[in-house]
Amino acid sequence: MVKIRPTTANDRLTTRKMVLHERLDPTSLNWRNFLIAEQDGQIIGIGQIKSYPGCRELGSLVVLKSYKKQGIASRLITALEDQSSYPLYLLCGSHLEAFYSRFGYQVIAWRNAPTALKLKLIPTLLFRLFGIHVLVMQKLRRGGMGI
Repeated sequence: MVKIRPTTANDRLTTRKMVLHERLDPTSLNWRNFLIAEQDGQIIGIGQIKSYPGCRELGSLVVLKSYKKQGIASRLITALEDQSSYPLYLLCGSHLEAFYSRFGYQVIAWRNAPTALKLKLIPTLLFRLFGIHVLVMQKLRRGGMGI
């Protein structure tokens, strides 16, 4: 049975390793902001809400490969959203748009993103050279559609 729980100080290194392994944004990793998906004592998924001046970002969502497509990411997103205020934002590759849309997130224009996220996005402009398109998505309220 999968259990969703807050992180402890003992989880710090594991959460950091999982984020780095997936090549996700390694900035603003505060173990206190994470929730853990755990099965039989093993951490199988993580996610956090990052707070910036003027906004909150759903981020650092990782599920181990052998546990994907079992609803674990969905459970983590729901639990994280339940603890947050809105609006919530996220940055993701365009290939993940449909996944996050299921939770009510909608793509917004870069110019409409909060300043803190715009600053994070500047380095991602280089990704376009490699065909990677990063989206800004927003959810305005709990449940239903974001906009």
